Amino acid sequence: MQKFLNQYHYISTSRSGNHNVDLAIRRFQRFAGLKVTGKLDLATIDQMKKPRCGLPDDVAGGGRVRRYKTGPKWSKKSLTYFVEYGEDLSQYQQDIIFQKALQFWSDVSGLSFSRASSSSAADIKISFGAATHGGSSERTCAYPFDGQGGVLAHAFFPSDGRAHFDEDEEFTDNTPKGTNLLWVATHEFGHSLGIDHSDVQGAIMYPYYTGYVEGMKLHSDDIAAIQSLYGNVLEFVGLFVFVFFSLLLFLFFTTTFMPCDSCSIIRPYMLSTG
Repeated sequence: MQKFLNQYHYISTSRSGNHNVDLAIRRFQRFAGLKVTGKLDLATIDQMKKPRCGLPDDVAGGGRVRRYKTGPKWSKKSLTYFVEYGEDLSQYQQDIIFQKALQFWSDVSGLSFSRASSSSAADIKISFGAATHGGSSERTCAYPFDGQGGVLAHAFFPSDGRAHFDEDEEFTDNTPKGTNLLWVATHEFGHSLGIDHSDVQGAIMYPYYTGYVEGMKLHSDDIAAIQSLYGNVLEFVGLFVFVFFSLLLFLFFTTTFMPCDSCSIIRPYMLSTG
């Protein structure tokens, strides 16, 4: 229990933060949506054992998260990614899943994603590994996985770009069996884009794996988080439309009006009728 509270930052990693175990338990219970007792009851222990993301919840500083929370963001909106494939699904299936997971985020923001030719050239570096792990172009990750169950995956905030999936898990697609790769990937890519954990149950960025959900989509909390970082896709489209029509108007006036031969005024260009 103490290890869990330390690992997920309910007990502070700094001297100035919280080091009281009872307070840490209360903050964990509040974040997880449990009855807040400050006691290590069965519901609390059961929640601690559930599969989840490996990133900390960072609530040791005090207070409730209150919906989404964000960290650093990318300084650009066109990002690249590279996949070092896992063993459970075909490469084709993984390509479709990762593309769909990224599209969840791009559909509601001004972001776009394309494939990179190598891991070293990519912004987001996707890889699978068990226990001590790390992608082919990366240093060994400082956060080893813990075997099946427990931590399913973790990803790092911009502009690190690493997204690691535990090879000891049984990742699946379109089935309640195993661990749904689409849900885990969508969650981890949220971190890759700068979104922290949310205490909103039902949000993709809630840290605990909620199982296979048919017709999965982003929660309004997730959408608010990504748009707080990168804007609304409608804003991006609106800017494009504004620039497009501004260019059309410029072309219209520069081709429809011609300068007078004998003076500096501008007059409408008239087609000859003779």
